[in-house]
Amino acid sequence: MFKCAVAVLVIFILLLSCSDRAFTQEKVRIGWAAMTASHTPLWVAQEKGLMTKHGLAPELIFFGAGPPAMQALVAGDLDIVVTSAPNVVNPRLGGADTVMILSIIPTFIDHIISAPNITSPEQLRGKIGSVNRFGSISDMGMRLSLKRLGIDPEKDVRIVPAGGNPERLAAISKGISQFTIMNEPFIKEAERLGFRDLVNMATLKIPLHGNGIVTREAI
Repeated sequence: MFKCAVAVLVIFILLLSCSDRAFTQEKVRIGWAAMTASHTPLWVAQEKGLMTKHGLAPELIFFGAGPPAMQALVAGDLDIVVTSAPNVVNPRLGGADTVMILSIIPTFIDHIISAPNITSPEQLRGKIGSVNRFGSISDMGMRLSLKRLGIDPEKDVRIVPAGGNPERLAAISKGISQFTIMNEPFIKEAERLGFRDLVNMATLKIPLHGNGIVTREAI
């Protein structure tokens, strides 16, 4: 499945770039929105030179979250963004021609990580949970997961923005929050530091195009 994801990613980027600029070796500007394992197909394609092999000159540009990457796409500063479906919706509702043309991950694959003394989801009540930023995919994932677990994210817990995975790990380490949402490789690092891998969100089977290739219809 992983090799298939890499191959499909490269094929779609090639198709998007089948214009004069592809043959003149102009850069294909690709934004990626988070330091997570779900972007591995993109990194592998870059490290193995798969896009360069086919005549492209990819420029990978890192963004801390999906919304600013999408803003850059709408402004014409990017050709492609690898991000989640919810980040496509707001620009589209605002009149932009953003479109997701390929889904790489069909569900949430993050985990809820908690302080060691929290041993069940029920014990999250009354606690503080941290996400990247309000409206981000981590915020949506956290809220939907809590609902699936029978916890009201508006009443039973307090959710605060703390930044990316490293910042959220720092927040839970300092006691600023008691639980957070993370993905690999940060899950293993959190466990190494003594935190609990409380919930594998993939088991909740919440449908979501968790990562995909986003571009503009004009492109």
